[in-house]
Amino acid sequence: MSFYRALSKQLVKTMSAQRSVVPWYQQEQQLSPLETWVKDNAYPLWFRFIKGPYERYQYEHNVADLRGYGLMFDDQHNTHEPVVERAIELLPHDLAVGRYRRMMRAFEMNAKKNHLPLEEQNYDPMVPYMAPFIEEAKFQMQEEQELLQFHPWDRRLYSGPTTGFGESTPYSTFSCW
Repeated sequence: MSFYRALSKQLVKTMSAQRSVVPWYQQEQQLSPLETWVKDNAYPLWFRFIKGPYERYQYEHNVADLRGYGLMFDDQHNTHEPVVERAIELLPHDLAVGRYRRMMRAFEMNAKKNHLPLEEQNYDPMVPYMAPFIEEAKFQMQEEQELLQFHPWDRRLYSGPTTGFGESTPYSTFSCW
């Protein structure tokens, strides 16, 4: 038997023992006694008297602000993000018109420094009407990126043979800044 064959057999034997070891991130994590005490005794008090009431206040404050101007939570999304921009394009006509009218009414009321009457503020502004369209936009953009062979680490807009700027060298696209 040659030296290299014997060496490879020995390496296979030693590496098979290491392959059966569970990686550290898949092992069960054990809490120390201090961490267990904090989890069982301190955190419930922290959540009940500090974190919970603060988050509840923030939520109620946000709801009151949205109701005051007649907006929905999804109206606050940044329209310059590509996913939200695509989702707005996918909205049905009635939802798009309703969104536009709510936004224009809120801008006008903000400029005039007034709010909706109380009888018109009895709705839930946290209904996510854009959620299915945002998910569909994510799927569409992912499919387009896969078809164009786009990788986020490339930071390239297009990886075809030409850039559109008269360059004909394959795969020499301009970087986006």
